[in-house]
Amino acid sequence: YQVQTVTLETYPGFYLTGTLFLPPGEGPFPAILSPHGHWSEGRFEDIERASIPGRALNFAKRGFAVFSYSMIGYNETEDFFPHRFDTPQYQLWGFSAMGLQLWNSIRALDYLGSRKEVDADRIGMTGASGGGTQTFLLTAIDDRIRVAAPVNMISAHFQGGCICENAPLLRHSINNVEIGSLAAPRPLLLVSTSGDWTLNTPNLEFPAIQQIYSLFDASSRVENAHFDYPHNYNKATRESVYTWFEKWLGNQTSSEQESPFILPPSTTANAVLPDTPLSEPQLFASFKAQGTQHLLLNTPTSWSQLNTFKASYGRALEHSLYVEEELPVELTTVKATDHTAASDAILIIHGSSGESHQKAKKIAEAYSAKGILAAMLTNTNSLDGFNQPIDSVSYWTTYNPTFAQAKVHRIISAARTLNARPDVRHVDLIGLDDAGAHTLLARSQLSFIRTTQVDFNGLAYESDDIFLKHLQIPLLRRAGDFKTAVAMTVPGSLTIQNLPNSELKSWIRRLYNELGAGDMLSFE
Repeated sequence: YQVQTVTLETYPGFYLTGTLFLPPGEGPFPAILSPHGHWSEGRFEDIERASIPGRALNFAKRGFAVFSYSMIGYNETEDFFPHRFDTPQYQLWGFSAMGLQLWNSIRALDYLGSRKEVDADRIGMTGASGGGTQTFLLTAIDDRIRVAAPVNMISAHFQGGCICENAPLLRHSINNVEIGSLAAPRPLLLVSTSGDWTLNTPNLEFPAIQQIYSLFDASSRVENAHFDYPHNYNKATRESVYTWFEKWLGNQTSSEQESPFILPPSTTANAVLPDTPLSEPQLFASFKAQGTQHLLLNTPTSWSQLNTFKASYGRALEHSLYVEEELPVELTTVKATDHTAASDAILIIHGSSGESHQKAKKIAEAYSAKGILAAMLTNTNSLDGFNQPIDSVSYWTTYNPTFAQAKVHRIISAARTLNARPDVRHVDLIGLDDAGAHTLLARSQLSFIRTTQVDFNGLAYESDDIFLKHLQIPLLRRAGDFKTAVAMTVPGSLTIQNLPNSELKSWIRRLYNELGAGDMLSFE
């Protein structure tokens, strides 16, 4: 076999390092993508419980090309970049350890599939612990992984103990069993052991995933290999994995046993970094600037461009705002005295102050006098269970909506509830005072709304600090925040109050004008 060190620049100034193992001959060979997990020596770990170069070497002896690559902040990049990091500001922009690591896994797969020695239609993936997480995450999102074997990781009760396994929004009402099931119907080997959180796999997680596979008539394509060891990727485990990949990637050998090995120096040689990598703050600044520039370059100036924008940024905003759980909605309605048939309706969202609530009541009475059904969302700010500060519980936003997300979702639910009433023809929407920004975000998900009026309460939302104070929603800024919300609203009638002169205000005006809908927009 041959061994080569590899350095990939996966993002300007951000590097992935790895070791490529190639069997003798020209190929093309089946291949294995091999992330290492949280072993102290990264991809160079060589102990009885887990030998990352040892398994790569043995795969190569069996005729597989193997790319063993380092997780962020390990091995060559350890002195330049941390493995664990997270801040509320990073969450606003979708800048996460898990996101960067998964991006690196995608780029590692790109690289492996591009090698002339590799058969790109026969690529599998395996890793243990955090490497197991990378295995089932990449398999879930990229069908170029034909066969997978996550080791000692998929569990119903433990989802991963590192920030690199817990991105915001990842597990709202789902868990790793469901994410792992996205491999179906591709062959999947669940390797578990009695000495860690996969101890229940034979009786719980494996049957659950097997049920998913049965929907594809593919029950035979998922198996469980269970052992009696501590957390590991040891010799017995490796041998079960070799057999699995040989079965499904068509590279059978005569022996199920692992060959004894002594690692030559080339298997643990460092790759060379061409430049000093960006630090964590530098990479975030670059990531944020690129996101801002990308939004600017994709600003729609035609209806066809708007449709493209909605398909990308609109979809991203939908994910950012999404709340799986249906939240309770109480509407206080003020009916017109002659309300005997279907009529128009207006939903009024008041702010957090008592004055705003009284203002909403007066507006409701005025609309009622015009024969319009007026509804107010009561207890807008009473969202028990969602006002947990996100820095007081580990990975809070991985599993739970923030208060601002829940507030937006309740507005969405209230509007849908009102629109579903048989006595309502059309629904208009008003967001008062500090509820105006939440209301505009909610409007982006409500295509049936006829007219919208929102109050920005004197805030231009030009800095991350303002968002963190008033709209702490993961990925919101990366998804285009209010610009995308307005793009989802045009050409609907939109009145915006108390928005200071700002880049946002100019952008909104320009968008409506470019699309010939300028008469549907007004600022007050």
